[in-house]
Amino acid sequence: MSLLVAAGLTLPAHAADNAKARGDWRMVPQSKDVDGDGFIDGDGGVPAKRPLGAVPSAKFEGAGNQIAQPAERLINGVQSWYLNPRGYAVTLDACKSQGNEYQWRIYRGKEQIERVRWRKLTKKTCKRNIYLQEGSYRFKLEVRSGASDVDFQWMNAEVIDYLFVILGDSYASGDGNPRNIDAWLRDPNGEFDPYYDDVACKRSVHAGPVQAALTLENSSKKSSVTVIDVSCSGATILTGVLGPFPFAGQETSQIEQVQAIIGNRPIDIVALSAGGNDIGFTSILSTCALSFNCPVASASTLPLSRFDSVNEGVQTLTGRLPAKYAQLAGCLGGDSCTLTSGAQVAPLKMADGARVLPMTYPDITRSAVGEPCRYLTLSPSDFSWARDTILALQAPNPYLFSPSFGSDRNLSTANGTLNGQILATTALGWEPVAGIWGASGESTTGHGVCAGDKSWVFGVTTLSGPFASAAFHPNPAGQRSIGRQIARTLGLR
Repeated sequence: MSLLVAAGLTLPAHAADNAKARGDWRMVPQSKDVDGDGFIDGDGGVPAKRPLGAVPSAKFEGAGNQIAQPAERLINGVQSWYLNPRGYAVTLDACKSQGNEYQWRIYRGKEQIERVRWRKLTKKTCKRNIYLQEGSYRFKLEVRSGASDVDFQWMNAEVIDYLFVILGDSYASGDGNPRNIDAWLRDPNGEFDPYYDDVACKRSVHAGPVQAALTLENSSKKSSVTVIDVSCSGATILTGVLGPFPFAGQETSQIEQVQAIIGNRPIDIVALSAGGNDIGFTSILSTCALSFNCPVASASTLPLSRFDSVNEGVQTLTGRLPAKYAQLAGCLGGDSCTLTSGAQVAPLKMADGARVLPMTYPDITRSAVGEPCRYLTLSPSDFSWARDTILALQAPNPYLFSPSFGSDRNLSTANGTLNGQILATTALGWEPVAGIWGASGESTTGHGVCAGDKSWVFGVTTLSGPFASAAFHPNPAGQRSIGRQIARTLGLR
């Protein structure tokens, strides 16, 4: 060597000058939006033809192949991907490194638990997926250019997957917002077959809670989101959430359905829409459609037909909501969970810092200029009553109702309002999504059923058929608003 130096020849650079370890890691999304349209794709098959057309093919293909595809429906209540017992997919990225080969060592504490052995470093091979359980890790990336040219980099990693559970009724399930809703919007008078992710429950990834979950998924590459959605159109707290819902073919409660899917996994977030059907949402609408001055009329259908008037029934049932919410709270990490049948089951396990987000109901009563709607047989007085005694956060007691004929009536509102009872669940440690009401009910612009292109709710869609239930439910703009408000409650923008 001395002779070479004396002769003025240059020696090759040391390995540390050639090998450079520059690594990164990220979570593989559990909520997969393959085509970037803003909606999660699943693995339950895609209609063989026209998946987003007005009449999709009844034949499905690709179910269970573990490849997410655009417009692919969901399966078994899992709104994102598979719950893998090995953990969650993590991408290890060595692409910015320099060298011929690389390897990864994975440590939990001081123990090496996994090793991704040496492999060639190229643009095609520089990323590698592994499965890890949630928790704290240290990753060591080693890169070499030759037998002794080695560089390395350490990085700390916190593997986080947020388990996001959706419970409740049609305002959570997305009734009225099938995947092919744009086809109906283009031609509302044509033939239409709604393509829901779950037909019986009218469950759709277009629903606001699922949109909020995707916002959470997209908020960070260092975490992922697994969405479990068992919400069902028509559900009440006792018939649906805490008990079977035979009308939709649900033989077990939503609580039991979630338990069967996740086992003992702790839940991070619960989005819940419940209470509207408990106080007779459909009964109110059917009576108001057939009767003048519906608050003081006798209801035409259950559950309100048990009472002398619609207002009396709504108030009585509103007064029962606190006990129902408290019963449900016992099943969400409480000391005991009592189902509607009286059976005791294990409460769902909640993570430390878990958040339960009961959704307020939006204002469907005002025109674009903020005045009470007039729609079909529903008068401005009917809409004002619904807004002031059901949807507003507080109601005057008594409430002065001015009928279209006859003298004014003082109506008792001693049991408060539906949205007021939802806000009161802060006493249970829940975090009500007050902005769903606020964005529609406290704005200068109304977004009700008569608000035209400002409306966030459907009017009457069809008189019969599978899309008839969409009436008086949030339309795509309404579901986007709901999703935004849930995301804001989670601290996202």
